[in-house]
Amino acid sequence: MKTINQLFFLSLTVLLLDGNLVTAQENAGGKEYALKAAFLYRFIDYVNWKDYSKNQAFKIAILEGSPITTSLLAVPKTKKIEINEYGNLEEIGFCNILFVPYNSTIPIETILSKFSDKPVLIVTERNGYGKKGAQMNFVIVDNKLKFEVNLKAINKAGIGISSFLLQHAIIVQ
Repeated sequence: MKTINQLFFLSLTVLLLDGNLVTAQENAGGKEYALKAAFLYRFIDYVNWKDYSKNQAFKIAILEGSPITTSLLAVPKTKKIEINEYGNLEEIGFCNILFVPYNSTIPIETILSKFSDKPVLIVTERNGYGKKGAQMNFVIVDNKLKFEVNLKAINKAGIGISSFLLQHAIIVQ
């Protein structure tokens, strides 16, 4: 099963690396969010959260709403996953992944401060947020969807990430 998962992830990566995607603004809500949702769902298999049991529901929080919610709900699931949108930061309790959309009005520094001592994978989609401390950040490079990983932020959050996933990432400091 692990080989099938790796093959799926590798195939998805090749598709993204070779695919000819248009800019994020032109494609918002379409293929781009379907691909981001597929990546987010696959990240679950390649990231390790301390104190997380596979028997628990996996919780994904979407801050201030995003087209990714619809795409995440459409991904066929083999795990128990809860996906919730939150209007503001104070509403969010425990979650494994926090997705911060491009148009979020909350400063990234405020978001990072709230979750600084928790094993929450913060995934963003705004240029520069990976370097500012988000653990993962979706970016468009040469009209292709890619993702950055901030290893310092990953380690600070107490999250483990597989070397397989890191092979496909842009590492930022």
